[in-house]
Amino acid sequence: MEITVTNAKTKKTVTKKYAPISAEYETNRMDAPGKFTFSLAEKKGVDIEMGSCIRVKVNGKPFFKGYVFTAERTANKKVKYVAYDQLRYLKAKASYTFKAASLEDIITKISKDFGLKVGDLANTGYKFPSLIKEEESCLDIIFDALMQTTIQTGKIFIFYDDYGKLTLTEAKKLKWNRVIGSKNELSDYTYKRDIDKQTYNRVKLIRPNKETGKADTYVYEDTDHIKQWGLLQYYETVDENMNKAQIDALCKTYLKYYNKIWQTLTLKNIIGHEKIRAGYIIPVRVDEIDSVDTLRFFLAEKVTHKFDNNTHIMNIEVKDFNELGVSDGTA
Repeated sequence: MEITVTNAKTKKTVTKKYAPISAEYETNRMDAPGKFTFSLAEKKGVDIEMGSCIRVKVNGKPFFKGYVFTAERTANKKVKYVAYDQLRYLKAKASYTFKAASLEDIITKISKDFGLKVGDLANTGYKFPSLIKEEESCLDIIFDALMQTTIQTGKIFIFYDDYGKLTLTEAKKLKWNRVIGSKNELSDYTYKRDIDKQTYNRVKLIRPNKETGKADTYVYEDTDHIKQWGLLQYYETVDENMNKAQIDALCKTYLKYYNKIWQTLTLKNIIGHEKIRAGYIIPVRVDEIDSVDTLRFFLAEKVTHKFDNNTHIMNIEVKDFNELGVSDGTA
């Protein structure tokens, strides 16, 4: 690993290269910037200025580009730095009103307002009739629009910082050919089934009605799952310009998407590869788990790279790809 730092204070183009003692890089598919943490041995003080740009290469290939936000020195003369990619700047709150805008239009507008660099943005094929956001973080605005786009189109899109350029890619273009499983390199894992975070068996949508002065309520539910799991309600206020047919369709779509048991599998201590990040499609087979004892395609929700003593390993948290509306990794 090689880390190159451009000083933020002097604004000089002169760079200095570092070899870290240890490092960790974490990406999440939703709602979070890429985070790179690394430790250096420094004799005195803190060498790297806040806001400095760091570029990381692994095996000579671009791996991470971001900006230093924290530095923490300990008595053993080690300094731990935390850097984030451009998505960190999207935590700022703002208000926006979008009309007939696509996800890529939303990303372009917000990125321009905050002076962020944009790369390739996929054509999602869906435009929001109206999207109004008041005093929300820009990161939440974009990822909420991304989730709604996925629900409306049935396609999974990944929004991330690709070495200094904000990028939107359809997940099917991010594939890994290496199978992770019981018979090759999988030494440890955890498997979880839950209805805790993203499961809803009732969808309740509210539309403001200026003519009546009251709110119109739309409810769709699965009574069998309510009896089985208890009432788990999704609640949202929708745009007052949406008509009944649009709201009914949205209720049905939400219920279909959220009314299920979610499965999560964390693959641990996998041999590291520099290109793997959250959003990649990973082929997996684990003989000891009934639902994955044949080859399945999973979507990486969280990827953590760990570097220590010249070793590079990954932990990959995946979610059943079928549960996200795609039958296999080629769709």
